[in-house]
Amino acid sequence: MTRAVFTDRSRIESFQRCNRLRWLEYHQSGVGLTPARKPLPLAVGGAVHKGLETLLVAYSTSNIDDINVSLPSIEDTAVELAIADLAQYRNALAVDPNEQAAMTAPTDLQQQMTATASELGVEIDDPTLKALYDTQANGQSQFDEYLWKEQSALVEGLVRAYARRRLRPLLEEFEVLEVEREGTWELAHVDPDKYYEDDRRDGAAIVFCSRPDALLRSRSDNSLYLMSFKTAASWDRRKELDAQHDMQGLSEGVEVERRLQNWWTDIHHGNGLECDPRIAVYLHGLPAPPRILGIRYEYMLKGERWKDKELSARFGFEVRSQKSHLIRRYVARGTAAKGSAFNLGDECWSYDYIKEDGGATNLYYGHWKPEPVDDVKRWIDRLDDSQEAMSAFDSTVGMEPRPLGWKSSAQALGYTSQHPLDAVFIPPITVYRNDDDLRDFMEEIEEQETEIAENVALVESAVDDGERRSLLNRKFRKTRKACSYPTECAFVKVCYGGEDVRRDPMATGRFVARTCNHEAERLAAALSTGEKS
Repeated sequence: MTRAVFTDRSRIESFQRCNRLRWLEYHQSGVGLTPARKPLPLAVGGAVHKGLETLLVAYSTSNIDDINVSLPSIEDTAVELAIADLAQYRNALAVDPNEQAAMTAPTDLQQQMTATASELGVEIDDPTLKALYDTQANGQSQFDEYLWKEQSALVEGLVRAYARRRLRPLLEEFEVLEVEREGTWELAHVDPDKYYEDDRRDGAAIVFCSRPDALLRSRSDNSLYLMSFKTAASWDRRKELDAQHDMQGLSEGVEVERRLQNWWTDIHHGNGLECDPRIAVYLHGLPAPPRILGIRYEYMLKGERWKDKELSARFGFEVRSQKSHLIRRYVARGTAAKGSAFNLGDECWSYDYIKEDGGATNLYYGHWKPEPVDDVKRWIDRLDDSQEAMSAFDSTVGMEPRPLGWKSSAQALGYTSQHPLDAVFIPPITVYRNDDDLRDFMEEIEEQETEIAENVALVESAVDDGERRSLLNRKFRKTRKACSYPTECAFVKVCYGGEDVRRDPMATGRFVARTCNHEAERLAAALSTGEKS
């Protein structure tokens, strides 16, 4: 019986970062490990994807002209589902290791309190000192709740911003044919002699799993593109260049092209076919099977996490907050001078702004304080209701009206160079697929994944811990320069910790068994479990 060995883009990239990371994430204990606390970027990115998926599904078969009527309710539904997706990690969000290290409170608070009391010359039961002790003792659980609410607001802001400013332009340019469709294709077949158990004598088929965010058809020329949504803290030239070499368009396009080719053949030979009628009509009108022309990347900026003095004082350790104008704004709290252009309580979404004369300036920190938004939907409504302002005609010099910038009730001072909701989006990047790149990629990953499948079988056949450790060292080597940069690997403690952590990482409570991310793998796992029982 041929055994299915699953792989996907994440596994390939994991191995290319560090061979040992691939083993730990996808093969340790038979299924792989994942941190018990979900890394914040992954949790937020997944939740935003859920919201955007809801928007695309709703309008994949709708008339664009209906968007203004139906958008409010569909937007609310998308936000609700996105936040529900994030809610599964409500008390289990993990911030960046550097941020976590900075916010960690002392482990022996009682000893610290005694030392502080002695240093200040106060009694150990001093109410002020006790209040500080209680703050630090309960700070982590309180911070977990704060973090979830903050990130829920961020997810809501990103989904609503996309619905308001990016959804219509996308639908005007493309027809959405598929959204988050699961697909598989056989990458290679492993030699049965590489396996050691009798029930694997037929070898193994290496099955590649993919799930593109969406399949798009250009309304202008009928060409096909894959959609990829990305969330990022910030944007720079390196991210733009990285997108040009990303393997996503190469890997995910394979399954889509093969499936569409089979459908095209069936349609043109008069065979029965069960697929979306729109796709059937599209394929029927083509003289040849379609190809995926490129992949369209849409990046959304979440903002960096900066140290927050007020929150740090509130929780008793260093805390950072999300710097995004979707969920934080500047409020006038300082006393304005006589004749000032603002009043106490006024709000600005942008710290930098443009004056009437076109000069650039910024808010005075003594007057304006950053504060979280109370009602995200209402704040997004205000940001969305921005208009591009024009100067008046100057008859004294004959100067024609000129654009001053964007103005809204959410910017009490001056104008901004762009619409506030557009500020969280990078202009879409389209990377066109190249047959030579695809051929190189296919040969590379076929060799890589075949070797990995053979090495996994080899390690799993080890007769004792010593042999197993030796095989791991030789077949799944550590990339030591990837341990702490660009961020600290979640498995550093497993690779370099004590013998108990190395032997049984899940016993520490820091890790749990990986949950299968693709439907084909989940089904195979369920069938395997049923057979064993």
